[in-house]
Amino acid sequence: MFDNLDQMARIEREIEKRMEAACEKDGWVVSVAMMPPESTTLFIEKFGEVPLRSSDEDAALERAQAFAKAEFGTEAEVIRDEVKIPNTRAPYHVQLRLKVDASKRVQELAA
Repeated sequence: MFDNLDQMARIEREIEKRMEAACEKDGWVVSVAMMPPESTTLFIEKFGEVPLRSSDEDAALERAQAFAKAEFGTEAEVIRDEVKIPNTRAPYHVQLRLKVDASKRVQELAA
């Protein structure tokens, strides 16, 4: 099953659509990278003209963690990256990466 790239891409997109519905609020955007499924990464990120308020980031992280728990049945390891990109309209960028093991969920979706 994991050798079928078309099926893996379909499953990845299905998960991403559900994550979009659950987490894309207040200017946050999401994406999912799943290859291999054991080290799936869920991304949620935002660009802003001003530094992000911690309450905004906390709410986005809560939504993403709740999604990961509901979708995969496991806690996610969270990695936070922040960078200021000079000379741009929205120079403040925050990215939260949630690492999960999606292999059990992928097997369910592939069946």
